[in-house]
Amino acid sequence: MTRRSVLAAASVVATAVTPVLGGATATTRSVDADRSFDPTRHGFGFYNWRVQDGPFPGTDAALKEGWREPFERVFDRPMSDLPDGLVDALARHAREGLLEATRTNGYCYGMVFAAQQYFERPGSIPGGFDLASDVMDPYAPRTSDRTPVLDEIIDYHTTQYLDLHAWLGRYALLDPSLIDYESQIADLIAMIDTFGTAGITVFSEDSLRSHQILVYDYERHSDRVDLIAYDPNYRAEVYDRFTYTIEVHTGGGSPAPDPIEYGAGYDHFLHNEYDRSISARDESGPLADASLYDRLFGTTLFVTGDPAVRTHVVDPSGRRLARTGGVDPLHYRYGASEGTYRISVTGREAGEYAIDLYAGGRNRTYLEETLEGSVGAGETDRYDVTIDADGATLDSGLAGAALLGTAGGYAYHRRS
Repeated sequence: MTRRSVLAAASVVATAVTPVLGGATATTRSVDADRSFDPTRHGFGFYNWRVQDGPFPGTDAALKEGWREPFERVFDRPMSDLPDGLVDALARHAREGLLEATRTNGYCYGMVFAAQQYFERPGSIPGGFDLASDVMDPYAPRTSDRTPVLDEIIDYHTTQYLDLHAWLGRYALLDPSLIDYESQIADLIAMIDTFGTAGITVFSEDSLRSHQILVYDYERHSDRVDLIAYDPNYRAEVYDRFTYTIEVHTGGGSPAPDPIEYGAGYDHFLHNEYDRSISARDESGPLADASLYDRLFGTTLFVTGDPAVRTHVVDPSGRRLARTGGVDPLHYRYGASEGTYRISVTGREAGEYAIDLYAGGRNRTYLEETLEGSVGAGETDRYDVTIDADGATLDSGLAGAALLGTAGGYAYHRRS
């Protein structure tokens, strides 16, 4: 029996999780059966769309300003404690991440939050529409130059990086080993029982390709839990004949998600425990313990790309660093462990390249360099970054094929 069939018979009093890092507290809320999310009515009348250039020109300044006050509330210290180079790198990651999201999976994050808001507060739907499914075009109502629905979607979409609480809640995307699926499922079900919906991010561990959906129902089985969701890649009318389901297998040692998405290859999901404070536009937000600060900002490594070359960055175990997409991806690792990180730069054709490198801890910058060189088509330059207890060092991994020179904050290869 699904949750929806139970709600059809009676109202439900459920245990709600009030999210805080390091634990959860319970309160009691009631859910009215008449307020069940229905994707044929509460989903948008248009499907998610992709763009090549997102409207995010002011991302750097917005992150630095938007994080400032919540950072101090969450971590009980000023953001100025972080090295300037790290803040600049975080802003760069926000900009690149948002652009990558709109190029690949479009505005799914913004659409999910907007749909959730319009379901919970239908009076907030702009443009004179009664339901989200009545909105057939993100630029609606097209009676003027104003685009209130699109503006709301973009506003929510940018929160995944520019809102500190959203960023903290999605941190486990960078290290899926941090995800405790047993508690994830319990918290997710509690949210659905209480509020009617809960957003989750499905993603692939290998590529970190991700997609946001809105879970509104679930069905328990002996060996799995089926999560039933609104996926903004489909118009509301499609849900008359289609149900989007994620199977979470619980029969093994650890729950394993198996999202049903045509060829997507998602193998993980993450429920953001800060969703409620984001959707409620709650400025206070949750508090974090001191260990989170050390884990997030203890040691970070960022390596930019250059369209002239293919850049490959691996950690001491040989695993590739997470990266954004495009021809000049940003490679990144939060909580970088000690060891040697190898950077290889291969020419797409003969030419010069310049790659920015940042490595630092929570109190100081270890390395902030621009790696410059010239390569022929198919030729490869290599650099090694070694992180240890004292900081980080940069060296050439060419073993005599080239010498590493440094001058004025730049590192460059000169071939012998």
